[in-house]
Amino acid sequence: MAVILSERAGTGRQELIRPQPAAGGRSRFTAGADRAARSIGQIALFGVFGVCGALMSALIVPAYSAFVRDRVRRVHGVRNVVHRILHTCVASMRALRLIDLEIVGLARVPAPGSLIVANHPSLIDALILLGHVKGAIVVAKRSLQINPFTSGAIRGADFVVNADALSLIDECRARIAAGESLVLFPECTRTGDDGVIRLRRGAAHIAVGAGCPVIPVTIELSEPLLNKKSRWWLAPKVRPKVRVMGHAPIDPAQFLQGGNSVSLAARRLTEHLREFYLSELNVREPTRCESA
Repeated sequence: MAVILSERAGTGRQELIRPQPAAGGRSRFTAGADRAARSIGQIALFGVFGVCGALMSALIVPAYSAFVRDRVRRVHGVRNVVHRILHTCVASMRALRLIDLEIVGLARVPAPGSLIVANHPSLIDALILLGHVKGAIVVAKRSLQINPFTSGAIRGADFVVNADALSLIDECRARIAAGESLVLFPECTRTGDDGVIRLRRGAAHIAVGAGCPVIPVTIELSEPLLNKKSRWWLAPKVRPKVRVMGHAPIDPAQFLQGGNSVSLAARRLTEHLREFYLSELNVREPTRCESA
């Protein structure tokens, strides 16, 4: 079943839509066999990812710590290994036909000292971004820091860990001031099953306080893929089309004009990003209570 593009009325922009099965299409047996094959590939890939994570913790990071004394070189070396592993994982997903992936506009991302923000519909979003944006680091959840399969990479690559909301903003601003580029998901969790994107203001507070460009990235799926309710071992019924698109940077200084406080500027930047994602992804607008 092919994924097709449809031009959104009045915008000239193409969007992903789920195609309807053609009359006399594939039999249930063929469709079931295809899904089973993709599920086996997905399980195998999770296994390989786990092995790579264990090797990072047990071998690669300790080796860099032992043989590379300069901290900056050591951290950049580990980040390069993480980038290569994730890039290979994403390439393997394409080769195994688990996803059809289209990437647009990430070649110009990032400029040093920028904040890359993206919606978060799937478990593989961070893999795609870190695998295709060399040098960027991610703001990781606390649970990943204590996970034996991811802790080594997070520690060795010196990723930012979201352990405390108050210190996180200061830490991210300091990293950006030092010239690092951060990948952050302003929803702080994967998008819910209702498809509503609920942005929190932390990303905007970081950008306004640091005075750094905000580079929005949109991630679109034609089928639900590894969302909150997905079984990690079961592939979707239809191979998903994934489109990742980098957009023009946003200057947060514009929201400080007129003497606005940092808090008010962060609120307005969050609203701007919310409207941006509503427009680009054509998702349902949250109610006033949901967006507060």
